[in-house]
Amino acid sequence: MGETELIGIIRDVDSQYAVLFGQVITINFAMIVAIYYFLHRATLLFRAAAFGFYAIGMFSLIGLMLEQANFKSQALIALAKGPHSQFAASILAIHQSQIFRGTALFLNTSLWVLFVVIAYLLFRWRGDPHSHGRKEG
Repeated sequence: MGETELIGIIRDVDSQYAVLFGQVITINFAMIVAIYYFLHRATLLFRAAAFGFYAIGMFSLIGLMLEQANFKSQALIALAKGPHSQFAASILAIHQSQIFRGTALFLNTSLWVLFVVIAYLLFRWRGDPHSHGRKEG
């Protein structure tokens, strides 16, 4: 596989990360809205079922992100092994930088933080007790 193809794989994976992370954010905002409006008052069985479906969706997206990470990792390894241009050298340098490592850590951590926050909101948070039955204006 040539350098151009490997760089293409790396770019494709980065595009997939953006799409998948956008879907993760969407599913989490949808759960927050659902918890705020009705799930915090639902029975435990209903909340557990909603969390189960949420977990299936989240783990599916995380699995797809992991698959993409494997593609990117293998492409970077192959790119580093062969002779490479200045452009490929700059891509390799970026992926070894502290900024890249910090970003990777942030992305990985944020997935689990979102998962834990949704679990907390779904099973512990009971809503604002002062807002029920109160009319605005």
